[in-house]
Amino acid sequence: MLGLGVVAAGFLLRIAPLGWGIIALAIGLVVAAELFNTALEAVVDLASPQDHPLAKRAKDVAAAGVLIAALAAAAAGGAVLYGVLAR
Repeated sequence: MLGLGVVAAGFLLRIAPLGWGIIALAIGLVVAAELFNTALEAVVDLASPQDHPLAKRAKDVAAAGVLIAALAAAAAGGAVLYGVLAR
């Protein structure tokens, strides 16, 4: 959802092509991380339908990966928008 806000701000602020590339990569990274997380959770649920500490750890680490990707994307988007506003 925040990605949509960044895209809207990008149109309003007329971001340069390089900035659009950075934003597109950042958004793509987060979407890909979410898809990998969903796939891993499905495989873990299939392999271990009952609760197991290792299954929980795998899911938690995958979710942490999504969080890291989202934070990196937010930093990239913020840097691009800051660069546009600073000129």
